[in-house]
Amino acid sequence: MALLTTLCAAGVGCSDVAGPGLDAAVHVEVAVSGGIAGVSYSFELDGPDGVVRGVTCTSGCDFEAGRVFVAVSPTQVARTAGELREAGIFALNGVDFGTVCCDQFQYVVTYREDGRTSTVRGDAGTLPPLLLRAVGVLQGMVDGRLPVVVALDTDPQSYPSDPLTLEEAAISGDVLEAAVHYGGGCRLHEIDLVAFNGWLESAPVQVDVLLSHEDNGDMCDALIMETRRFDLRPLAEAYRDAYGGGAPGETTLVLRLREPGQPGQLRLLEYRF
Repeated sequence: MALLTTLCAAGVGCSDVAGPGLDAAVHVEVAVSGGIAGVSYSFELDGPDGVVRGVTCTSGCDFEAGRVFVAVSPTQVARTAGELREAGIFALNGVDFGTVCCDQFQYVVTYREDGRTSTVRGDAGTLPPLLLRAVGVLQGMVDGRLPVVVALDTDPQSYPSDPLTLEEAAISGDVLEAAVHYGGGCRLHEIDLVAFNGWLESAPVQVDVLLSHEDNGDMCDALIMETRRFDLRPLAEAYRDAYGGGAPGETTLVLRLREPGQPGQLRLLEYRF
């Protein structure tokens, strides 16, 4: 369920929900059309507001303009901006890569940062791989799925740790689902899954992960219950960089998920990729 929908269902007026007021001057809009279903919609990552929201929904979509799909932390904004820069987004300004076939999704990606704007067009078969990958990450955010933050040399105490209760956690495919609850209801809450502390050499290899929670000063006390979803593929890529690749589905990595507020207690989850 989208975060804004969750808050409204908890009895909070939609107009009362405030964003975190980020300073990151990054804005990305993606228009999606075509495909077998003939979809037509657009969405945006608004860095200053720290959200991914719907912009237009004409066909093959089920949201109203302005609907917030997920709150994104400054780390996620910076990560997405970095991927788009690495894909050469500014050098590609004005390029139309064309189409392969009518059943491909067509994309128009507009990227703005610090007064600079770049727009690139193409479909899933013609966009450069790095740009298509970044678009895929953004599309995942529309589905409420955030990429895991791989920061193996970072101090976990540098990430927000506002109160959060983890009810359940499970991995299905490349997605970790975490059922959580927390107090709030008046602001958007940023929740990231962060991998830290390097690889723990064992058989299989293990890695520490935590749920980072920024409540953005939310002083309301409604009980918000939701399921957050995290894409684990960046962690698999980091593992392959460190150890090399194996046959698909034959590598196991054990995630040592810290219990929020109880760092000494762990949940061990097996991720196969």
